[in-house]
Amino acid sequence: MPLYLQLLHTAFATELSVLTPIVLLLLVVGFATSFLQAALQIEDATFALLPKTIAMIFITLSGGLGLLGGLQRLATHFIQYAPELVHRAWS
Repeated sequence: MPLYLQLLHTAFATELSVLTPIVLLLLVVGFATSFLQAALQIEDATFALLPKTIAMIFITLSGGLGLLGGLQRLATHFIQYAPELVHRAWS
C-alpha cells in the first residue's frame, strides 16, 4: 500500500477514534434530555439546549476527552513522513 494511502487511513482512523467519545456523550445527553422532557411534558426549547451546552463546555475544558492527544499523535506521524512524501515521484 502506498504511503499516502497509509497516512490517509491513519487520519481517518484517528478522526473516528477521537470523535466517537464526544459524539456518544452528546448523544446520551440529548436522549436523556429528550426523555426527561417527554416524561415531564416540558416544551421549553431552552431546556433542550442547556444540557448539551453544558456538556460541550465540559468537553472543551477537559481537553476534548483525548482529542488533543490524538491529534498530536496524528500530526507527529505526518511530520515524521513528510520528507519521504516530498521526495517521492508522484507519476
